[in-house]
Amino acid sequence: MVRELSVAGFRRELQRAVSLRAEYLVAHPGSAKNGSRKRAVKTFVQSLLMAAKGIRLDGLTVLIENTAGQGSVLGSSLEELAEILAGIKPDVPAGACVDTAHLFAAGYAIHTLRGLNDTMQQLDSTVGLDNVRLIHANDSKAAFASHVDRHEHIGKGKIGVAGFRRIVRHPKLRAIPFICETPVDKPDDDRRNIQMMRKLAGGNEAVGS
Repeated sequence: MVRELSVAGFRRELQRAVSLRAEYLVAHPGSAKNGSRKRAVKTFVQSLLMAAKGIRLDGLTVLIENTAGQGSVLGSSLEELAEILAGIKPDVPAGACVDTAHLFAAGYAIHTLRGLNDTMQQLDSTVGLDNVRLIHANDSKAAFASHVDRHEHIGKGKIGVAGFRRIVRHPKLRAIPFICETPVDKPDDDRRNIQMMRKLAGGNEAVGS
């Protein structure tokens, strides 16, 4: 019953996105609470295809977002994310949305120069950088490899100013849209986070090493 309701709910989301003429619809891949991860991945793929069956998507692409890996949540490894996309793409236009806080919490060391470069290589060899259509820009309140999903303001979390400076200026990421998905603890927090992203992305000002 839960699966049927979920499929029906996501179908309505697809129909709403099409009516809005959206380019992308971002989805999380669910969890493996009641079985193996392999079985859960297969169930998620089948459910998404069921939800999309018969809908004319008119340019809409479904983006599967990586996760922090809290509990039994799917999609915390790039290999698993790639497996999900491989199951969807023959029938439904699909790509990936990469969340920086989720990568960090899942154990990808994007806060260091070497770790960021290694992660980019892994991302390209698994998901494929050409499949990454969107980046959710979030710093992390949670510690590295903690598998805890807690978003923080840009530069004020465990990834830090220097880490984000490298991320937004990385040559393999600069052509991909970034969307801040940061907290709003007080008025204008969203504007301040965007300003920080713009500062880190351009110019040669000193923002940390």
